Amino acid sequence: MRKIKKEHYGLLPRMGFIVLSLLILRVIIQQIHHSNTERRNSDLPSSTQKVWLEKDQDSVLVYRHGRNWRDNYGQSYRTNLTVRYQDVVDAVDSHKVMNPQGLENFWGELYSQMAKENSPRLDLIFDAFYQIYQQNTMSPYAFAEMVVTCIQNIPYALVFQDPCQEAEAYDGWMRELLSECPDCCIGEQAFGLQTPLGFMQNLKGDCDTRTVFLFSVLSAFNYDVAILNSDVYRHSVLGLNLPTSGQYKLFRGKKYRVWETTAPNHTLGSLPPQIGNMNFWNVVLTRAPEF
Repeated sequence: MRKIKKEHYGLLPRMGFIVLSLLILRVIIQQIHHSNTERRNSDLPSSTQKVWLEKDQDSVLVYRHGRNWRDNYGQSYRTNLTVRYQDVVDAVDSHKVMNPQGLENFWGELYSQMAKENSPRLDLIFDAFYQIYQQNTMSPYAFAEMVVTCIQNIPYALVFQDPCQEAEAYDGWMRELLSECPDCCIGEQAFGLQTPLGFMQNLKGDCDTRTVFLFSVLSAFNYDVAILNSDVYRHSVLGLNLPTSGQYKLFRGKKYRVWETTAPNHTLGSLPPQIGNMNFWNVVLTRAPEF
């Protein structure tokens, strides 16, 4: 297994369920519908490119997506999200046989396993984000903003453990979503989420698919990052221990500012009122150990 060459990213300082509920998250779902429609009509590519990439004096078969997006403050970015074909195959196979131990923190253990196995194989994406960092004068906050908004701007998709069905098989917002976008669903995914590598292969992600991917990326860049889940809200958000204002969850003496990742225009430390009671959120995973 390849190791992340963390010295490449050493300039960044160290920073010291999952199906959405219709009634509680109506505002977020409306934003998802609107943003998905806008982005499907934009110039962003909607299909996966499977190409040969020259890398380390060899040719490697990869999945590649060209992305253009703006952060929450209007700054524009462009990059390619690239993962190796064989790495995706290996991650998908491993995902099917994962068996988290213990019921007390099942999701945290599952997320941790996925992050540890996938992070060393996300090096091409780490390189892409690091190139943006090198080309711009970016604070740690601005870099995190760039990374998270890249994912916020990927259209929302349902991720099911069972096979996806026709829109008519669902009720409410799920029927509406799949009526507008029949491809906004991926089924037969163990535990109802995709691995970070699988997500980067097809760009289909729900809430915890996104938080696990972002946890993997920001951990590699030495951020103090967390994943928060809510049984009440049936949702997952990111947490960052950064010296900013806004809503946070206090965990082991640290303030993890919350970040919604399923739709654009959500800033660090701000959740919609419908899911804003921090008593209903629990930290299930904090920054992974050095891989």
